[in-house]
Amino acid sequence: MLRPLLIFFTLWLLGALGRLFMRRGVGSRAGAGASNSWYQNNNRFSGRDTNSRNPYEVLGVSRKASTEEIRTAYRRLVQQYHPDRVVTLAPEFRDLAEERMKEINAAYQELKTHHGN
Repeated sequence: MLRPLLIFFTLWLLGALGRLFMRRGVGSRAGAGASNSWYQNNNRFSGRDTNSRNPYEVLGVSRKASTEEIRTAYRRLVQQYHPDRVVTLAPEFRDLAEERMKEINAAYQELKTHHGN
């Protein structure tokens, strides 16, 4: 009983923090435009518009991350957000987990293509 509640609360908290950070623009630094030019010029990331998060932010890795660091971050997020982990929760949380996994998978595919793997 405690584990599903903990999973629910964690997903809710992460979603709320993510929405808050996206609204406030947290994570964007002054002078980051030059390092962000690749993403802005090649915005194929899951077919979204230019306001979507970039793949590095989705996976929580730096732009200088190695292929192994990207793969490790992806696997960690898959373990955390996989819809099968929240199968006992309400349908809206399963939907939230599915949406998050779509975002994670798209980010990983984009970085995998970018890094040549």
